[in-house]
Parts: sequence; C-alpha cells; structure tokens
Amino acid sequence: MIQDSRIQAAVSRIMQRSERQTDIGKLVSTYVDVGLLPQLHNRNHQIFYGRRGTGKTHVLKVLETEFRNDESLTVVYIDCRTLGSTTQFCDASLPMGRRCLALFRDFLLAIHHSLLEHIVEAPNDNATQAFEAADQLSALITEPLTTLKANRMEVEAERTTTSGRGANVNVRTSSWGPGASFAANVSEGEGTKAGSNTEYLVESEDKIIFPELHQHLRRVLALARTNLVVLVDEWSSLPADVQPYLAEFLKRGILPLNEATLKISALEYRCRFVEGGADNYVGFELGADIATAPDLDDYFVYDRNPQHITDVYADVLYRHLSSELDEGYLREHGVSSGRQLASRLFTERATCGELARSCEGVVRDLINIFTKAFFDAHRRGRDTIDKQAVLDSARQWFEQDKAQYLDEVLQTILRRIVDDVIGKRKARSFLLPRELERHPIVQRLFDARVIHHMQRGYADKDNPGVRYNIYSIDYGTYVDLLGTTKEPELDLVERAEPDVVVPFDDKRSIRRIVLNPEVLEA
Repeated sequence: MIQDSRIQAAVSRIMQRSERQTDIGKLVSTYVDVGLLPQLHNRNHQIFYGRRGTGKTHVLKVLETEFRNDESLTVVYIDCRTLGSTTQFCDASLPMGRRCLALFRDFLLAIHHSLLEHIVEAPNDNATQAFEAADQLSALITEPLTTLKANRMEVEAERTTTSGRGANVNVRTSSWGPGASFAANVSEGEGTKAGSNTEYLVESEDKIIFPELHQHLRRVLALARTNLVVLVDEWSSLPADVQPYLAEFLKRGILPLNEATLKISALEYRCRFVEGGADNYVGFELGADIATAPDLDDYFVYDRNPQHITDVYADVLYRHLSSELDEGYLREHGVSSGRQLASRLFTERATCGELARSCEGVVRDLINIFTKAFFDAHRRGRDTIDKQAVLDSARQWFEQDKAQYLDEVLQTILRRIVDDVIGKRKARSFLLPRELERHPIVQRLFDARVIHHMQRGYADKDNPGVRYNIYSIDYGTYVDLLGTTKEPELDLVERAEPDVVVPFDDKRSIRRIVLNPEVLEA
C-alpha cells in the first residue's frame, strides 16, 4: 500500500488543522468520538479544555453540525482569532472598558448576522416584525448612546417706556358763520419683554445597556421562533488581561437568556476566565456561572488503555485516508476498518502501538509523525511502516515542532527532569504535588507538549492529605534511548510494590517518583 501512488497522494492531502478544512462533510466523516461529544451536545453553558492539536476545533465543528440539524436553533460559530483590531490588541494604554466593549460588539454582531440568516432562511408569519426587531438590535449594538445635556442658559429682559402729548386746533367757515374746534391729548406707556436662550450639548457614550440588550435579543428570538447556540473557539488567542472582562460581559449579556447556550473551547493554562477574590471578582465563576466539561486530554492517555487508544488512532488514520480517496478504494485493498488498516500498513500491530505512544495524546502530532513515517518507509522502498520509521519520524517531529521553541530556561529545566527521572530512576513518569500545577514552568512545559498529564489528583496513601498530579515525559525526549541500557521503563507494571503507586482503575502501577520542586527553579 505504501507504494500505491493514490494512497501516497491521499496521505499528503490529510489536513493537519481542522480549521483549514472547508468541507464540513469531511470534518464529520473523519471525526472519531471518544465520548466527549455526547457530554457537549446539550443546552448547558460549558467550557472544555484541551492542548493545542488535541482536536478542540474538530469537536466544535462537529458539534456545530449536530446543532444545525435542529431547525429550531440558530448556531453561531466564533473564532476569536478573527475578532478585534490591532489597536485593541497592541495598545495597552487604551482604557480596558473600551478594549473589551469593542470585542463584545464583535460577538454581538456575529450573533446578529446569524439571526438575520435564520430569519431569511426559515421565515415565518412574523418575519417582517423579526426584521424590524433585528434592525433595532443592530442599532443598539453599533450606535453609541446619545443624550442631550444643557450646557448654558441665557435670560434676556427688555423694558420699554413710551410717552406723548399733542394739541389740535381746527377753524372752519360755513353759511351759518365761522366755527372753531379744539382737541388735545396726552399719552404715556411702559412695558417689559423677557426671553431665554438655552444651549445644549449632544453627548455620546460608548456603552451597551444590558437590560435593553436582553429585551431586544429576546424579542428577536421570540419573533424568529428560534433559540441561540454560541460556540466560541480559540478563546486563548485573546489577550490575557482582556479575557476576564470579556467573560464578565458575556456573563451579563448572554448567560441570563434562557434561550441562549454558550460553549467555549480553550487552552487551560492560557485562559483567564476570572479575576479578583471570591467577594469581588470579574468574569465567570467556574462551576456556578458556567460548567467545565471533561478535559479532552484525559481521553487520549495512552497508558490508561493502550489497546483502546491504538484502535482509536488507527480509526483516525483510516477515516482521514478514506476521506481523501474514492469511495471503496481502501475496501479494494481489503481494508474496511482502522484495525485492518493497521495490519496492512504497519509491519505489526505493535508498530502501530508505537506510533500511538509517540504522539502522546495529540492527534495533530499523530498525523504529522504518521506522514513522516509513511514517506520514510516509501523512500526506503518498503511496503509497510516499520518501527524504525516511527522512531526516526518521532525524533524529527520533536526537534522540529517542540525542542526549537523551548527557550534556554525551559531547555535547562527539561534536561534536569530527564536526568532525574529517566537518567537516575529509569522511568518516564513522576509525581508532582498538585499545588505546583500552576507553577509557571510546569504550565509552560505542559503547554509546549514536552510533559503530559497521566492523572490529576492522585491521593498517595503514604502521605495522607497530599494530592499529586502524575506526569509523563514526552516520547521525543527519550526516543534515542530506546533499545539501549538507558531505556526508561515504558509500560506500567502489573504488581504493587512498596515503591509504586496504583493510579488507574485496572490496578496497574507506576514507579513512585516525586519530583523535587527545586528542579523547577530557574
């Protein structure tokens, strides 16, 4: 199969990022659900986490498709990387309220646009009124609040006085004889005219009144006979100082609406949903205002269930290849499932398992390492992918995608961890007190995908009351040691001894190695 030109073309066409896939049908057909989608397909406000490359965007895109199948819903997908302007992101001297309000307006305009689309595509007998209500909503979002304020008042008063005297003598003749008449008059007057002139200023305030926003949104939703689902992707791309305030705006503007549902995907260590103390905080109160869904990383821990994860990744590869080939092409090669693909494409199932282990729970890493291993085997004229191709490709991917982005401090500390855990203890896993989970170095190493969570909140029976997180070191850090005397213990042991812990449900154990916190000091 590796020498098949059509399969080679299909491998090269596999999209490494879901957001670059414009064919929604392919996104849906390549999605392999590990149990997260049913927990998100509901009307609850939720946040779900996952590291870069674990498939958060893919999940949201499939979730969007599922919601759109319900004609009573208006679905809004918002990629936070497309929001804002250079001023809001780069000019920290601007008032925080102004920066956040501009981003919030971007959210509301995306919602308004989707509501207009729904009114056009699914009109009802209230469509005209719905359009008018949508126009009013648009004006509320885009137009500043204007008020008239008296600036200066002038009062004018005018007093007038008039006077006059006069006399008149008239002499006339007639047939009866001469005659005369005399008249005199005197007149005086006084008056007052008063008037006032007021000068007004028109003041514009850049703000949105939440009660009015709720009123307009509810009216549009009622007239359009729809409910609202807002899916927010790439939250962590927003400036960290802006995030809690934008969360506060969403909490006040969207969450109170019973007709609206909000779901957010984020990198756990690159998001700030709240700021301040318990009595005076800004943003989401996790668990109260908005729930946290299971972490996507928890579903891809290889050590918990190696056989299952190997099958899941084989199915991922099968679906991606099928989507890039003519329908039925793989069946012509005797492949109709992920397991069959693994048996035909790899020298043995263990080689496919090695690939599953090497990606450390990151689907994007799986695709990249597989692509490199596929063409490495092709270059060497092989018909199947062997273990050496997987090892070489994993090493290359670690150097290209991870190691070169570690600064000097992270490289030094990672080397200390490797020397302590692998060099001295010949293991790949270690325990770290849970309070160090928020240590900046731990967060950066985890975000860089060079250490990985195996389990959170493990209770050690030897230290009652102390909780640990269990981490493993990235495959790329020790791939060169495989097959040598320095090879770390990769598999969990099946027996419980004094120096092991039992973190998983199936009672398998790992070496009890508690990392010295001093190792993390820069």
